[in-house]
Amino acid sequence: MHKTLTSLAAGLLLAAVGTGAHAASNLITAGDFERASVAADTFDTWSNLGGYGATLWGSDSTSGTHKIVDVAGNQSMQFGGGDSAYTSFTADTGGQFNLSFDYNGSGFWALYNQNTASYISNGPLVQISGQGTNNTSLSLTDNTSYKLYFGSVGAGLPGLNTGMTLDNVAMTAVTPVPEPESYAMLVAGLGVLGFVSRRRQQR
Repeated sequence: MHKTLTSLAAGLLLAAVGTGAHAASNLITAGDFERASVAADTFDTWSNLGGYGATLWGSDSTSGTHKIVDVAGNQSMQFGGGDSAYTSFTADTGGQFNLSFDYNGSGFWALYNQNTASYISNGPLVQISGQGTNNTSLSLTDNTSYKLYFGSVGAGLPGLNTGMTLDNVAMTAVTPVPEPESYAMLVAGLGVLGFVSRRRQQR
């Protein structure tokens, strides 16, 4: 009887933990663009950033080059007018994720679902302009491959800075708030353990 009650309590506690928050994980690697070969207050140019850390950056640019620029020890990726790049990643576990990145200038971003051949962002060109931090909530699917695109606007558009810098790119899992059922199971499990403890003390 004691073993049965203890097993029941353990099961309730595990269920409560399982339905609670999952650990946040960043699906983008090397999104801060730090590169040891770039000295302070200088820059370096690449025709393709493939192999940059564990992130597969590719070039879809008009100029065919990208720059890593260092300003007072902080490095970022710099786009010229019309340049773009992407990184590929796979979401092993689906759910709500937050896309965040710092930007300065005028450009765009887009998230493409390679499994369904469709954009899950609001179209292929989500425009950004000015200076700030973007935070966008996105729903990702289990075992699905994605491409995350960034680019600057083309030259010749009036009133817009045709360059852009990008830094601190991250796609992190949103920690869900535990549902009321989780608390109920937790309380029930603790209650059963308390009952078993009292019965043992009485014997």
